[in-house]
Amino acid sequence: MLQQSHRNVDRSSILALLRRSIRCIQAMPDPNQRAAYRIYVRDAFHRHKWMPSNSREAIFAYRDGMDQVDQMEYYLKQVRIKRDENSQGSTASVESSKIVHTENETIENDTYSNHQRNSNNAISQWLLSHLPHLTPDDLEKYSRRLLEDGFDSVEFIEKELLVEDLDYMKKAHRRVIERYIKDKNA
Repeated sequence: MLQQSHRNVDRSSILALLRRSIRCIQAMPDPNQRAAYRIYVRDAFHRHKWMPSNSREAIFAYRDGMDQVDQMEYYLKQVRIKRDENSQGSTASVESSKIVHTENETIENDTYSNHQRNSNNAISQWLLSHLPHLTPDDLEKYSRRLLEDGFDSVEFIEKELLVEDLDYMKKAHRRVIERYIKDKNA
């Protein structure tokens, strides 16, 4: 029996699911895993693109997508916890295989942090182009928040940023960006 809340899958629910999927992809430490999951998500969304939102298949595809994202977020949370434990030096004995594994993880983490730093710089520049009088604290807060919400490139911000994504901004800043979004969509 279908739950009443999932009788129709609306566009905003699908976009929210896509954003959660993209955030999960970006948080993955392994580049091969990121690439494979990106292809899987893209194909799944393209495959169900023209499906009527009130069809049984669409509802089941949406539920399956939600389950997949929930599992991936749980997995990433566990990876983050394990990484935090390792960084705090909670391991008493170190074997040679663990040393090699840790070195590989460090290289991947450095690559990931470089990508994140580059994304943060690009987002900061975009924010400053629209809000030139931002304080450094606000700039850092807004950039970090956009990254956490899955907006890792200016192109993605330009394409997918919605007014609802700006609730953490100060009122005047939010209004400027809202005006930009409305002008862009008009």
